[in-house]
Amino acid sequence: MRLKERVYVSASRVLPSSYRQHLSQMLLYTGEGQSVDYWLGSGTVLGLLVLIIALIAPFALQTAPITGFSVAEAAEVEEARVVPPGAGFLAGGALLFIIIQLIIYLVVYFKVEDRTRRAEKALPDALHLMAANIRAGMTPFQAMKLSARKEFGPLSEEIGYATAKALGTESFSDALLSIKQRIKSGMLDRVMQLFASSMKAGGHLAQLLEEVAKDISATRALKRELVTNTKMYTMLIMFTIVICAPLLQAISIHFVKVITDMQSKASAGDEGFGMSFLAGEVAMTPEFLIVISVVMLVTTSLLASMLAGVIVEGKGKYGLKYAPIVITGTLIMFFVFRHLITAFFGSMG
Repeated sequence: MRLKERVYVSASRVLPSSYRQHLSQMLLYTGEGQSVDYWLGSGTVLGLLVLIIALIAPFALQTAPITGFSVAEAAEVEEARVVPPGAGFLAGGALLFIIIQLIIYLVVYFKVEDRTRRAEKALPDALHLMAANIRAGMTPFQAMKLSARKEFGPLSEEIGYATAKALGTESFSDALLSIKQRIKSGMLDRVMQLFASSMKAGGHLAQLLEEVAKDISATRALKRELVTNTKMYTMLIMFTIVICAPLLQAISIHFVKVITDMQSKASAGDEGFGMSFLAGEVAMTPEFLIVISVVMLVTTSLLASMLAGVIVEGKGKYGLKYAPIVITGTLIMFFVFRHLITAFFGSMG
């Protein structure tokens, strides 16, 4: 074992064994045969490097020379460094470590979902081909083996793997039922169970496969119709998140900035000119509101992406693939609206 592999294996042991087993099964679903230690080890090493940098950075900042100040000013800056910024760096490093692990999991998850989607898409055609082979006089084993065409993608790979196992010591029925261990598809698992039980019962297998293929095609068509009917709602949600929310946040921040400026001018001038409504103090500064707005926009964009995933695929995690685009677009529109609103009202003033 090479040094790099040993480091990855050792680093992956930092994570819980239950999570490593879960991700190992997910990698098996991808059909790529990659090691879970490589995936988790590489991400863990990167995350640990980020944590180490986060621990070293505060000391580097504390010992950095202070230039451009007089002796008195430099002393004041040194006094301001009594509270080290290490806690913030450590929290940021821990957050980046979690984000790296989350990205690794999501990459594997989307690979599994893509493989499942391609297998389920090819399933009706494969079942029709199996039924035609059986009607031509082939045995169920021969019919399934010859239906493993290359254009069926992952489904062809799993059929070939199952038939190869059936040629050994394992029975054909058990080989069919073991497909669920290599591809995550409830639909495919139910079809294989029905196929195996029908062979044991001695029913009209060809007719059964054709009916199942028709039902699957009808279900997929209904799902596409539902997605089409709800597409307008998805577009409305995205329009609200990407356009309306940043615009309202930008207007609110500019309003607070205007009120703050008016208060500072009113306090500097004479009293008694009908400006008593500005006598109070605005506790929230525009800078604080910008930070809060960014956090709110990122959170709402993330939730909207998950909602879009539920509408499209029925799975919230599936919508996370849209999150980077939605979050980036929302933040860009927020800062664009801030610039436009500031320029517009500035020209009026």
